[in-house]
Amino acid sequence: MTVQEAKISSAQEVLVLDAEVNVLRAVESVLLEAGLTVTALASSERAFDQVLNRFFSVVLCDLDTPSLDGAIDFIRFVRDKSPSTAVIAMSRRTSFDVVASAFRAGAADVMPENRHSVLPLRDRVVKASRDVQTALGRDQLLAEFADANDELVRKLMELSGRATELEDKLLANDNEPSSSASRLGALHLLVVDDQPDLVKALEKALPPDKGWRLQHAQSGGEALDSATQTPPQILVAKESLPDLTGSMVVKTIKASVPSLVAMLFVPPTDEKEGELKMVDQSRLHTLIPRFKSAADLAARLSEVRDALHRKARERRHVKIFQTQYLEILQRCHRLQQQLEAVLNEKK
Repeated sequence: MTVQEAKISSAQEVLVLDAEVNVLRAVESVLLEAGLTVTALASSERAFDQVLNRFFSVVLCDLDTPSLDGAIDFIRFVRDKSPSTAVIAMSRRTSFDVVASAFRAGAADVMPENRHSVLPLRDRVVKASRDVQTALGRDQLLAEFADANDELVRKLMELSGRATELEDKLLANDNEPSSSASRLGALHLLVVDDQPDLVKALEKALPPDKGWRLQHAQSGGEALDSATQTPPQILVAKESLPDLTGSMVVKTIKASVPSLVAMLFVPPTDEKEGELKMVDQSRLHTLIPRFKSAADLAARLSEVRDALHRKARERRHVKIFQTQYLEILQRCHRLQQQLEAVLNEKK
């Protein structure tokens, strides 16, 4: 049982606080006859404890228990700890200041405390209890509707994802590229290196028939010119170039191609191993701390391609989701708004 459901089930419970035992018992008897569950207390300390540990639809309190200031503090406490609870104050005093202070503290009403007001007091408490129960039921219904809507969205997204995966599997069975790969197309890889050895090795490891389009620039200036004409999707730049630093090349190209996947590398030599880092929002993340050969770089680039495929697949199944189910979701949203409007009218 949820907290909200527990509140609804106990919405007939009323707390009565009055230091005068005769009044307390009389009010308790009348409310019990009305079918309410009553906790009658003469001690404000016990009342504070009860509010902390139980839910009451209505708290009925005397404005002189234990004093006017104490009663006002108690009203504030109830409104703070249990906002759904309706607080009704009883008072023998009818001055504007007393009544106004109770309303300012959060009381829903202030009823006169005398023998002629017993029945009106009973009716007011019964009505407040019913109103609280209705409000709690309305909130529970809206919460359940929202949960059901969220569940619908989740399941529709799952169906869209399964449709995407099934389509890719069918294409794979026919030895055709997946729809995600087709939409992604050949990946344009720009390698900036003043030496040809690494590029030649990558050309063999990442051929066009595996979805790659490799371009080689031997200097930073040549790389900038090439990127201006045909923006790459992946950039791998050597840190030390004849004219510019690899960092400057990456920064300049990434400024015009925000989606660029950019990497900087220090090539391996006979004396020491190289290193490969990925540039992410001006930060560097080490991908290959011990860069030994072109095969290491090719493996990482293949991983990048797989990641781009996954993103393309996600975008595709979101597109399917939006195309096929957007109308349903819009209808659900309109129904939710109409439901809220109807329930609010009945408050």
